Formats: sequence, C-alpha cells, structure tokens
Amino acid sequence: MADRRRTPLHAIRVLVRPRYRANWITGLRRADGFVWYVRGTNFPMTHEDWLRSLVHPFKGDLFVDVGAHVGTWSLRATRSFRQVIAFEPNPTANKILRTNVKLNKLPNIIVIAAAISNTEREMPIAGGRQNGKKGDIVPMRTLDSFKLKPSLLKIDTEGNELPVLEGAQETLKQKPRLVIETHNPESVRRIRVLLESYDYTIKEIRQQNRFNQMQSWLLCS
Repeated sequence: MADRRRTPLHAIRVLVRPRYRANWITGLRRADGFVWYVRGTNFPMTHEDWLRSLVHPFKGDLFVDVGAHVGTWSLRATRSFRQVIAFEPNPTANKILRTNVKLNKLPNIIVIAAAISNTEREMPIAGGRQNGKKGDIVPMRTLDSFKLKPSLLKIDTEGNELPVLEGAQETLKQKPRLVIETHNPESVRRIRVLLESYDYTIKEIRQQNRFNQMQSWLLCS
C-alpha cells in the first residue's frame, strides 16, 4: 500500500485539517463504484465531478491525463475509454495512483512517472501537492515524444500547462478534445493564442475552488 512519509509537517496537517485527518484514519473510501486509497490526501474522491459532467462525450479510444495526481479523472475514464494513459511525476501521488489502479484491478490504464513539458531532461522533485522526497529525480518529456493519438487530453500541471501544450504540437494537429486547468489570466491569454492557431473553439469556465480562489478551466474542441 502507498503510505505518506511521516514528518512533523504531515502530523500537523493530520491534526489541523478535518478531511485530511479523516482520510488518514479511514485509509480507504468508496466513491462512484471505485475503491480509493485516501491516506495522504485532503480532498474527496469526487473531486471535480462538476467539471467532468460538462465534458461531452466523456468517452473514446484514448484518454490522456497529464497531471493525473491520484487518479480522480483517470480511474473514471477506464469505464468509457478503450485505454487510459496517466502521467504523474510526483512520487507520492504516483504511488497512490498505482495503488488505486491495483485496488480496482483496472487492465486498461498505464501510469507513467514523468513530467510533461516542452523540453526533455531529468527533473528533481523537491515538493509539490504530495511533497516528493528531496532528491527524487523523474524524467521530463514532451507529449509529442510518446506519439499518442488521444481522443481527450486533460492537463492539470499546477501552472505548467502552456509548456505542456508547446511540447504537444504534433499531438494538437490531431485535434483531440482538451480540458485544461489554468491558474492566471496571462496563462489563459497565451494558451488561447496557441490553441486558436490550431483552430480550436475554446470555452472558459470560471469558478471558486475549495480555497475560495478563482480558477479557470478551458474546454476546447
């Protein structure tokens, strides 16, 4: 089983955040017909259900999840896509994701421990949403290097969305549908310019997140 590295910071989070504490104690939860390993997470496994409900159709040959985290999108996609490829560079999140795949015995998903961007090199992981151990090294690759043909491409890379798209120019020429989380107006502007050059139609959805911060998501086809 995946487990959280124990540090004083983790202990404080467990004590202070009710959902974090509940997930740590429970270990496993069930949501949407899946079993989820939740220890080390502080959000429900129904995360972004509202957004997924706006993606029509949520089915196809290949779903590519760049920034898969613990699999809230990828696991559900295994039901309606022939194949799922999930990229998650953070070691702890990747381990939880793999645990969730194993718990649910999902044969049509591939989990890849790589960061996706516009260049190729090795990248140290010193932190992140699940706090990778200092000294962890993961490969950074372009999406084009995998030569995929996604029906739907979802990108949530904590502000690195534009470089992901810049490294996916051949992929974008195939016109997969896109779901992109963005983090500031300038990022939205630059992503729009890039995608409009590929003749994408873009719908922006703005909503407050659980931290009362305004976020934007782009649905593109």
